[in-house]
Amino acid sequence: MRSLKKLKVKLPSYQLSIVIIVAILVSFLGGCATKLMLYPEMARRIEARYLPSSLSNQHRVKKVRVRNDSGYELHGLLFEAEGDSGTVMVSGGNAMPRSHTLEYYRFLLGHGFRVLVFSFQGYDENQGRSDLNSLVGDAAAYYAYLKSEYPGEEVAYMGHSISSAVALCLPLRVAALSAIVVEGSLDPKSIAYTKLKQLWYLFPLYPILLPTAVVVSITVPDKLDVAECVTAYSNIPITFVHHPDDVVTPFEQAFDLFSTYQGNKQFLIPRYSMPPQYHTSLLNDVTIQNEIVRFLQDHLSTRPRSN
Repeated sequence: MRSLKKLKVKLPSYQLSIVIIVAILVSFLGGCATKLMLYPEMARRIEARYLPSSLSNQHRVKKVRVRNDSGYELHGLLFEAEGDSGTVMVSGGNAMPRSHTLEYYRFLLGHGFRVLVFSFQGYDENQGRSDLNSLVGDAAAYYAYLKSEYPGEEVAYMGHSISSAVALCLPLRVAALSAIVVEGSLDPKSIAYTKLKQLWYLFPLYPILLPTAVVVSITVPDKLDVAECVTAYSNIPITFVHHPDDVVTPFEQAFDLFSTYQGNKQFLIPRYSMPPQYHTSLLNDVTIQNEIVRFLQDHLSTRPRSN
């Protein structure tokens, strides 16, 4: 009878090294995707030196408080005017405080629908610590509030960067969204691999970089697997906005998501953007702003749309 000792299989040294590296990274970088993709402290530093411009008195501002799946209290700002119908929920990127998000999306105000500006758990004065696992549930809590306050009215969602993943995956959690607009969209589950492909010139470091990408992907919750989310429905009109030179969220990944989605869709390429990252394009592109407003009016508002 052969001994068990003789049956042991010895891994090649390079394979063993990769296994060890992955094990070390998993233990050391627990929750690493959250740490790499959410920056609430940076958002607070931006908030501390941010001077927002004044808003028109025609908009009533209401402080909205909701509780997410973990019981944490979250705060949003609801802007409405007389006769508004429907609401667009808006949230920003991973380092955007709520005030910055409001400034970025202020072009949405005054077009016949309400605007709910919110941030996620751990941001601004919201309770809890930032966590990728909370994002979809946070948005769902605001959605539930709107459906309770304005029964029978439509709700749309517009998200930038990390919020685009929430917008594209929220339909799997809630009853219905009337429309979605995403700018700088990405798939958190695969963004690390996409970035790794862009760093081809660092090929000698791939034995370290590839295991890191694996760990990042593993620690992203399945509820933010955008490539899967966009195959689960086809009944929501979606507008994608993305600059080809975006260095934060790759253009090719956004276009892949657009191509995968089988519902009513359009892809808008901004003519103006903010160098050197080209990740925020809406502030200076009035043409894109007007196109987004018309799109939302078509799916939210019962009032005649503006020209």
